[in-house]
Amino acid sequence: MSKEKSRVKLRHSRYSLFDSVEHQIAPRVLLVKFFYWPFVSSGLHPADALAVVGDKGVVIHASPRALIAGIKVGDKVRTSVAVVPSLTVIPCDVVDQNGLFAKVANVLEQFSPIVEIVDLGVCATNVRGPSRYFGGEEKLTLEVRAAMENRIVELFPVVKESKDRSTEIFGEGSIFSFGVSIADGIFTAQIASRSSLVVPPGKSGSFLAPLSVGELPDGDIAGTLDRLGVRTLGEFVNIDFDLVLERFGSRGALLYRMAGGLDTSSLETSEVKEDLSLKVELLEPLEVASAVVFACKARVEQMLEQLLEKGRLCQIMRIRLMSENGEESVRDWGVKDGFSAQLLLERIRWQLESWSTDPRLAPSAGVEIIELIPRRVVSALRVQLDLDGSERSSIAKVSQALSRVDAIVGKKASIAKIKGSRTPKESVEMVPWQLHLFDLDEASDRKIKELPPWPGRLIGSSPAICFDPEVEVLLLTKEEVSVSVLADVTLLGDPYWMRLQSSGRKVRVLEWSSLWPMMERWWDPGHSTKVVRIQVVTDGMGALLVKNTDGKWLIEGSYD
Repeated sequence: MSKEKSRVKLRHSRYSLFDSVEHQIAPRVLLVKFFYWPFVSSGLHPADALAVVGDKGVVIHASPRALIAGIKVGDKVRTSVAVVPSLTVIPCDVVDQNGLFAKVANVLEQFSPIVEIVDLGVCATNVRGPSRYFGGEEKLTLEVRAAMENRIVELFPVVKESKDRSTEIFGEGSIFSFGVSIADGIFTAQIASRSSLVVPPGKSGSFLAPLSVGELPDGDIAGTLDRLGVRTLGEFVNIDFDLVLERFGSRGALLYRMAGGLDTSSLETSEVKEDLSLKVELLEPLEVASAVVFACKARVEQMLEQLLEKGRLCQIMRIRLMSENGEESVRDWGVKDGFSAQLLLERIRWQLESWSTDPRLAPSAGVEIIELIPRRVVSALRVQLDLDGSERSSIAKVSQALSRVDAIVGKKASIAKIKGSRTPKESVEMVPWQLHLFDLDEASDRKIKELPPWPGRLIGSSPAICFDPEVEVLLLTKEEVSVSVLADVTLLGDPYWMRLQSSGRKVRVLEWSSLWPMMERWWDPGHSTKVVRIQVVTDGMGALLVKNTDGKWLIEGSYD
């Protein structure tokens, strides 16, 4: 309990979005940003070419090796794999599933009692108190950088084995490189972190002015501004605020404030007049993270549903975990588009795993109490959701489900992809599910391409199951005489019985189709292949695709 009481209450916002900008003051923020965090948390070899791919099959992060090889953020995954065949694709939904970044963000708690995890690889805290204690903002950034480097050395054996980590491991071309910056607001601090700058108080507007409007965290509005001839953030801020509000609404007003260096919502808690917190007391203490998450799942979903019914979303949630012996872990988690139940449950699991594996802070008993306290609640109208009210596309949900399959089967999950071929078996290719799932284009970009001809291929539906190996059978007439294929591709005899060669089982043939002949490499007598296919419907084995090659009848597949 004492830990909770010692936490500093940050200054509440004393103005509204519509107050004149001259009277608004952005809080000073220290921000740490790991530029390649998705690759740090993946556990893959840091020297490999790696890329994180989003829902629409677009590269959203590229490792230093991939960037050198020619991969660009925004490229389609298929294009990237063609450029670098050895490229390892990481779905965005499986990045940092073990909550590794929470263990790194713990370092900031040495400097300030409240730490906000802005995004994976990005954490921030307030500056006012720590900068005075450490003798200025410049010295504070040096102290934070040294502490972060020490934590990375503790967590990653690759870094620990390096003798000269200061340049090789944390240098510009390393996946472990990161920036520490101080500025007015998180938006300015994130841009300043690229060069580890300390932007003087009140100078964020001039610092941002020459930058492109593409820096704004809204591609649609940035694109509209660019088409209107507004190229830089300084030009955007020079537009009358009322015109921006009229054209772009509240979202545009927030971006307008960011562009002027007035990201005043950063590390601020909104004033919540009613009690929206949730406290879950478990019947018995639990030590396994998945069990804790399952125990509070229903209550968490109910809490967020009630918030949404009131037209609200929670952007910052304080998660407080208490053990049976009174130890506790408290952390603020932030999601810019508001928490869904799934995202919030993930954060609970990450926090518990990082807490229980920290040798200095690990609890001596299982978790008994989970408390969720909304720290920043905004109107749901400020966040654009899907039409069904969800913030995640169906592709993202499928991606996450298949990621779990990957974890179970050991990174071997594949999915069937249909391609052009003459035979049903060759028309199905098993590919890693990530590449198949991400091979999606926008409807506006799709072009109907003429399929290449495949002489002899089946027309219509393909078999649902293709047998490997194929099952040898005999096609017999009613008098049990073998049915054969003549040179003019006609049947000698009407199929009446089908008998399995392996077991001797005999079934009645009810119907059969005409023949599909196929000849491959007819110009090469030594390697040519002649196959004749026929579809049959049997009394006991359903609809089958049967082929005749070299005088033998083989069941190639079956239909549903």
